[in-house]
Amino acid sequence: MPIPSGLTWSLRKIWQYRDVLMQAGGVTQFVHNDKFKISKMYKHLQSGASHVHWKRITCNSKASPKGTFITWLALQNRLPTKDRLISWDIDISGECEFCLVHEEKLTHLFFECQYSKEIWSRVLTQMGMQRTIQTWDDEVRWAAVQSRSTKERAKLCSIAFIETVYVVWTQRNSSVFKDHYDPIESVVSRILFCVACRV
Repeated sequence: MPIPSGLTWSLRKIWQYRDVLMQAGGVTQFVHNDKFKISKMYKHLQSGASHVHWKRITCNSKASPKGTFITWLALQNRLPTKDRLISWDIDISGECEFCLVHEEKLTHLFFECQYSKEIWSRVLTQMGMQRTIQTWDDEVRWAAVQSRSTKERAKLCSIAFIETVYVVWTQRNSSVFKDHYDPIESVVSRILFCVACRV
């Protein structure tokens, strides 16, 4: 049966899941000892949802809420980088604000650009981690592993990842809107301060 027009968003969702439940055999499968178990229905509805490997980076993170939100957007490739703005027919120049050579896209901004790569490398070095900075996808996988660990140092690295993404994004915005971004040393100090404050 089609969803009636004029329903609120929540009623449209309920109506949509009504059809899903009917196709699954009705609601009787969620009744136990003559009581409806919403937890069983919730698990059934969630069974088709896809899982993302990076969810632990942002979920239950001790990083700043702003940093967590910006990182969540970045993980879904939803930040309004110049390549996305151009795809929306916005007339702007597409080069990276930091290097002024390459096209600004998420994978370049984090961590192919020498500016952000150097920031992330120095943050990790200051935290006692010696590793080669790789592509965005590789760094996300690494941060996801760190976020699942129970070790304190790994948790700090996960927070540092979030704060680095946030601060690099704010520096990019500062360059776009104010024609200025801070030197690497200043940015690294700010990130390390943010990490220390969140512990």
